Amino acid sequence: MKTEDLIDALAAGIEPVRPARLSPLLLAGAMLAAVLAVVLLLGVRPDLHQAMQGPALWMKALYTAALAVAAMGLATRLGRPGVRAAPALIALALIAGAAVLWGGIEMAATPADQRMGMWMGRSSSLCGLYILLASLFAAPLVFLSARRLAPTRPTASGAALGLVTGALAATAYGLHCAESTAAFVATWYTLGVAAAGLIGAVIGRFALRW
Repeated sequence: MKTEDLIDALAAGIEPVRPARLSPLLLAGAMLAAVLAVVLLLGVRPDLHQAMQGPALWMKALYTAALAVAAMGLATRLGRPGVRAAPALIALALIAGAAVLWGGIEMAATPADQRMGMWMGRSSSLCGLYILLASLFAAPLVFLSARRLAPTRPTASGAALGLVTGALAATAYGLHCAESTAAFVATWYTLGVAAAGLIGAVIGRFALRW
């Protein structure tokens, strides 16, 4: 058999392998775990039904969900050797930057004597802690969702998965939190998500080695 014929025979029927990605099923389970943690441990806000009729609750959820999607993209890119992470990092920065800009505009349009109350709300000291609490229940499933990936930078990959966890937890936390000003969300929700990312980086350094 000629070499060319052998190569053609070996290549026959070969199909391209689909790139590995985070498990959608496990991510859905992580979101459910975060929601259950919030509902059972913190409880939903008493005016949830009324809040769902207005835009503030949905805008808050849209922001945290967008962070989650961008962080998923980052985790996926970091889990594929040779793939650039920059596009996902830029997306994350743009989303967070848009929230900060939105909050700044809101603050500028608010009378000076009301700005501090708008920024701090009534639960700024608890917001990040509650997001981390919900993250504890979502994190195992989020990290398991990446088991098919092959991260070469475990610390960075862990940080990305931590951001996914924190963003999902922050989305669930919106069911409990009655704060809805852009300044509050852009600051304290974002810090809670970032804290989950830092914890994820520590976990990833050891858990994602291969």
